[in-house]
Amino acid sequence: MPKLAFILLLASSVLPALAAKRVDVEQLEKVLASRHKSDSKLAQQLAGLELTERLSPVRLAYWESALPGPESRRALTVLADISAFLDPPAPEILATAPPNLARQRQIVDRAVEYAARTARQFPNFFATRNTIHFEDSPAGLVAGSIDGAFSPYEPIHPVSRSTATVLYLNGNETVDPAGNSEAAPQGLTTHGEFGPILTTVLIDAASGTLTWSHWEQGPAQPMAVFRFAVPRVKSHYQVEFCCIAGPGNSGVFRQFSAYHGEIAVDPATGTIFRLTLIADLRKADPVVTSDILVDYGPVSLGGKTYICPIKSISVSLAPVQTVRGKRMRGEHDARIAPAENGISPPLQTMLNEVAFEQYHLFHAEARVLKSGRNAPSPVEKKSTGGAAHADSQPQKGPR
Repeated sequence: MPKLAFILLLASSVLPALAAKRVDVEQLEKVLASRHKSDSKLAQQLAGLELTERLSPVRLAYWESALPGPESRRALTVLADISAFLDPPAPEILATAPPNLARQRQIVDRAVEYAARTARQFPNFFATRNTIHFEDSPAGLVAGSIDGAFSPYEPIHPVSRSTATVLYLNGNETVDPAGNSEAAPQGLTTHGEFGPILTTVLIDAASGTLTWSHWEQGPAQPMAVFRFAVPRVKSHYQVEFCCIAGPGNSGVFRQFSAYHGEIAVDPATGTIFRLTLIADLRKADPVVTSDILVDYGPVSLGGKTYICPIKSISVSLAPVQTVRGKRMRGEHDARIAPAENGISPPLQTMLNEVAFEQYHLFHAEARVLKSGRNAPSPVEKKSTGGAAHADSQPQKGPR
């Protein structure tokens, strides 16, 4: 490949990151307040921004309702998702004095107790997990092109959607293989949102560090925010990433990693409403960034209210991988990553946005059947949990 093509390839791979304009939430809202842009023009402008502060769900909901169309709303959601791991704007951090050490220990003890009983308190239920996978498209050469045709960088955009049913039966969380899925989610995958991830973090944090951060306004009352850090030798958190190419790789990267993050806790009850995990990866790892956030909120099941996962976000940054001259991920498999020409491949951002919806209880109904030659039995049990299948064991539960 000519030297000029190499230079253009590298320049186009680096420029998008350099071109992103860093703005805080106040500056972003000035952009959103402009009423003179079309939906596509505003979406294009938002794609060129990078937030330096967290955009809260309340602000996101307000602006989504005010934006001109679906393109700008989706671009804003991506901005908000990526910013979810940042600190909130200074005005959103409450000026209340931090609790003393005894009070801090009390809040943490309540959070530990809450996490320990979370798995036990849930009834048997199922929920729908909807995943939208986003990624950007680093620049690359078009495979098979004689004249060295070049495909330019494309900002982060939706690539696929998938739907699955999450089953929670007798304290165990599984994914129903019969779920309707358009495409398996790629990038950083998550599981254990219904309790195990909370206990893992709090157990690990006891062997690492757990420190006070700040007060933050929650859905109904102030939340106590703590920061934690866990060394790799004490970690029970496994990073799972799809897909990795190359000799000796199975396609999925799995590794226990050091990590840090935050938990936002109701100080009165110990209820955890937000959890973030940021993996501290090594330079030799095939993944550069691995960040996970889970938001929890009230869900009504059988006339009772439970705090359940509402949304999760996973963001990863990894080199574009190739298999036999084609990229493993994304829509544009016709591109060749420059690693094949002796140059390090460009980094690709991937984002999975997951919404947990349509929570339903598993329960059983008993009805008496008329006796007869063809009657299967005097009493037939019928599952009213729509996601149950032949090998499920629906349990009677509250209505």
